[in-house]
Amino acid sequence: MKANALKWLDAAVIAAAVGTVPLVVLDARQISTPVTSAADWLIWLVFVADLAADFRRRASVGRKLFSFVIVVVSFPALPEILALSRLARLTRLAQLVRLSAVAHKALPALQRTVGRGGARYVAGIAVLAVWIGGGLFYLAEPDTVGNVWNGVWWAVVTTTTVGYGDISPATLLGRVVGVGLMVIGIGLFATLGGSVAAFFIEADSDDRLDRIEERLKRIEDAVRR
Repeated sequence: MKANALKWLDAAVIAAAVGTVPLVVLDARQISTPVTSAADWLIWLVFVADLAADFRRRASVGRKLFSFVIVVVSFPALPEILALSRLARLTRLAQLVRLSAVAHKALPALQRTVGRGGARYVAGIAVLAVWIGGGLFYLAEPDTVGNVWNGVWWAVVTTTTVGYGDISPATLLGRVVGVGLMVIGIGLFATLGGSVAAFFIEADSDDRLDRIEERLKRIEDAVRR
């Protein structure tokens, strides 16, 4: 697989991770249409292709195993298989694992797409954290949240560490999601603050260097005279 194809695949993995959230929420509400079914199968094929790409990249055994787990939990017919096996209670657990796994999967794809540093990478992590964190919180506490958009709002408030308190987790799983978003938010804002400080320091250093070069040029002209 060529480098350009791998870049397009990384972009598809990011899109698949974002698209997984509404599909899982609709599945939890037992809403299914031909469009959602087609999207579910398309996303699953993206993760299958990414698993094949891991062999092309000569990824570690752990990474290949992780990709295989995502393929399994993302399989569109998994809820029906669990129901036939009298393991329907595991469906919700599979949904939670699926969202958590695709979030982790999207991060290296994002890094390979936009690079490790820079505002775009930080913004990408923030969007993924809020979007997937909101979906996870909705799955963990649907009665508390009401709808997925309230879950996203709670994720924004939690990630920014504002903490309005209008929505708060009442279960262990919801609090675990909240702690994760808090840690991510603290790290993101620290990174953003460091980037802004580095920008002004670099700009100030460039101004000082320009002044030094100008003085050296004047001294050199005076010596020549």
